[in-house]
Amino acid sequence: MGALTLGFLAEIRWSWLPVLLAGSLLGGYLGAHLAIKKGNRWIKRAFEAIALVIGIKLIWG
Repeated sequence: MGALTLGFLAEIRWSWLPVLLAGSLLGGYLGAHLAIKKGNRWIKRAFEAIALVIGIKLIWG
């Protein structure tokens, strides 16, 4: 529903779709692999660190 709503509100960049799909599949696979290998605690810490870095980047531009 979110993608559909955004499609109505803005232009869809179809050229980005292959890269977004590949990144989603690769990220899902690597995340699942690391969760099995390293454990849930490691994944949570990695997610927190990435979210913090992205948040800082968004604030400071």
